[in-house]
Amino acid sequence: MSFLHPEFLLWLLAPTLILFYFWLTQKSLRTLNVREEILEKLRAPETTMGLQGRNTLFLFSAVLLIIAMAQPVILDSTPIKGRGLHIVMAIDRGEENFELTRSLALSSLYTLLGEEIEVMAFDEKVYGISPRSNDGAILGELIRHLSPSSKRFNQTLLEEKLSRMDDVDMVVVITHQPIEGGSVLRVSSSADIINVHEKLLQLRDSDRLRLHIPLFFYPLGLAMVLILFALSSMSKRQSVSVGTVLILFTLSPESSNAGILDFKIVNEAKGAYERGEYEKSERLYREYQLVHDSPQVRYNRANALYMSGKFERAHYWYKRVYTTDPILRERVKHNLKQSMRKIEEVEGQKKGEVKETAQSEGSTVPQGLKHVKRETKLFEW
Repeated sequence: MSFLHPEFLLWLLAPTLILFYFWLTQKSLRTLNVREEILEKLRAPETTMGLQGRNTLFLFSAVLLIIAMAQPVILDSTPIKGRGLHIVMAIDRGEENFELTRSLALSSLYTLLGEEIEVMAFDEKVYGISPRSNDGAILGELIRHLSPSSKRFNQTLLEEKLSRMDDVDMVVVITHQPIEGGSVLRVSSSADIINVHEKLLQLRDSDRLRLHIPLFFYPLGLAMVLILFALSSMSKRQSVSVGTVLILFTLSPESSNAGILDFKIVNEAKGAYERGEYEKSERLYREYQLVHDSPQVRYNRANALYMSGKFERAHYWYKRVYTTDPILRERVKHNLKQSMRKIEEVEGQKKGEVKETAQSEGSTVPQGLKHVKRETKLFEW
């Protein structure tokens, strides 16, 4: 279990406990030289709960309310199927101790197994050794048969080659030479492989859909029950009917059913998206957005619009996903580029010849779909 807003526990729990400590340990009225007649009027009937008991219930209720505000959740991560991280491994052939460099390259390869790995070598030039592949055995054999070189290392040429590569998640350079650039991981010893492993775990974690199962209603409901017990135990002059409060909670049955119906709409929209019924999915998300607007709903609606071929509308809603979630922000940034690229392609087709336009409209698979497969997954919360 985790908390979406643990700052509530940090800033509210300690002051609340201090407040109730002084409240529960305050001096009795008898020590204040108050006359007995006044004490008799202030004393609650014996059938009600004492002041100490009620204050204790209020204390527990306050703690439970703070926990509810911190929003406890269960985080369940579901990996996106059918996609491996694109990792580029560059090996320096000009090393004096090339056997050590080869050993570090093989150790790094074993750490990255399961991902889409592209291997290249470099000295004064850059050589392609293998295209993207997840076959660790073949990549290992290619690295073992890699020969050393006496030519010097050309960092400028390597940086230019890497800058022209698209959709690269991580670059690992096996060399003992210093390399500038924070996005490149340099491996010059066995200790650097740990950094590669930690970076890989971060990328895998950011490439997952996070499903939040909320639990806040449990402490909230228990706090409400304790408050009802405490209020109903007061004397008749200060009594609060439990039945009256319960009636107030049940005056609006429509509002209680609304949450169930809204949850059903979200499930139907998600199911329609997974079945390829993107227009129906977009319509359901639009209906849900009218009641519960959020960045996740706008993102999912934009995905449905994109997959249904309405790229301009999708671009419109991607631009209006205002969020501080770093995972969602990166996906929106990627999809904005893809939707803009599709809009430019459609405008280019309209300006082309009629025959080329008719031929392109006959395609049933949107061009560039493979570039956004991972980003057009629904964002669950």
